[in-house]
Amino acid sequence: MLIIKLLSGAALLGSIAWAIAAPGYEPVIAIITSLSALIVAFVSDKRREASARQRQLISGNGVGLQAGGDISVGNIGNSQERGSDVK
Repeated sequence: MLIIKLLSGAALLGSIAWAIAAPGYEPVIAIITSLSALIVAFVSDKRREASARQRQLISGNGVGLQAGGDISVGNIGNSQERGSDVK
C-alpha cells in the first residue's frame, strides 16, 4: 500500500507542475484524479486496519464463530419456534 501512496503523491506533484507549466483543463483533470487516488489509498488503509482489530472471547464449553460479515448459525426453523431463546 505504501507504493500506491508514493506513486499517487508523485502523480499529484507531477500534475501540479504540469498545471503550472501549461495551464489547461487536462492538468486539472490529472490533479483531481491523482488527488482522489491518494485519498482513496489512505481511506482504504484505515478500513483495513479497523477490520484487523476484530476480537472474540469465549468462556467455558462455548463454541466461537467469527466472520467478517453477517452469519447464521443453527436451524432457522427451530430458532423461530423457540422465540426468545436465540440471542
